[in-house]
Amino acid sequence: MTTHFRPIDVSGQPALRPSDQPAPVLDWLPIARLVVDDRYQRPLTRAGWQTIRRIAEDFRWSRFSPVLVAPIPGALWAIIDGQHRTHAAAICGHDQVPCMSVHMDTAEQAQAFAGVNGTVTRITVHHVFKAALAAGESWAMLANRAVSDAGCTLMTYNKSSADKHCGEVFCIALIRQLVTAGHGATVTKVLTALRQIDGDKRTPLYSDYILRPLLTAVASDPRFLRLDLSRILTVQDPFKVLDHQRRALDGLSSKAARDAFVAIFTRMAD
Repeated sequence: MTTHFRPIDVSGQPALRPSDQPAPVLDWLPIARLVVDDRYQRPLTRAGWQTIRRIAEDFRWSRFSPVLVAPIPGALWAIIDGQHRTHAAAICGHDQVPCMSVHMDTAEQAQAFAGVNGTVTRITVHHVFKAALAAGESWAMLANRAVSDAGCTLMTYNKSSADKHCGEVFCIALIRQLVTAGHGATVTKVLTALRQIDGDKRTPLYSDYILRPLLTAVASDPRFLRLDLSRILTVQDPFKVLDHQRRALDGLSSKAARDAFVAIFTRMAD
């Protein structure tokens, strides 16, 4: 087994015996026989239809997990989990979807709905980046290159503040936004400057608090890419710049933080 794969290993975990229950049945079921029980299911709001359209516009079976259903009278099946996916499949012209059918009464159906939707493992932006990088998606490759070219690492998982190190970048969404807009050179330029001044001791320099205003400020004017940012940031300590701006304005918005650096870079560029 290669280093890329992990076996299912529960050694060291105490064994549990589940309650007696019927085994599920996996099958392709006709969409015309699938129904939604409004007693416990979510209504289809505008946001719900937007979700359905997003699924349908890039419909792939590789992203379609089996719909959880329960057989009910009338040769029908009540959808427990998957009504958005099923609607999207119908929009795409499919008349059947893969389902996992489990016998349960209405009360257990409602409990199952709450359980499935209440215990979902949240997918973070770091998980999305890791998967996109493995898939070779362009934004992930560009983001990774822009950060690594500065001698830094765009992280595929989060850490507690105490465990973070200099050069570790966690603001995935910000980096993605910048490289998608064509500002990969800005990302590399700013991170290179920070690596030159951090002394491997100033981990907070790579926080969103500093990176967001710095990166967006440099990206706002192509002249700023020609500046010696490491020299400027040595003289104009980023934390002191933002603290001064906060005191001057009795508060600090994202725009005010960016503008503080824009003002400094403009003086240097003129």
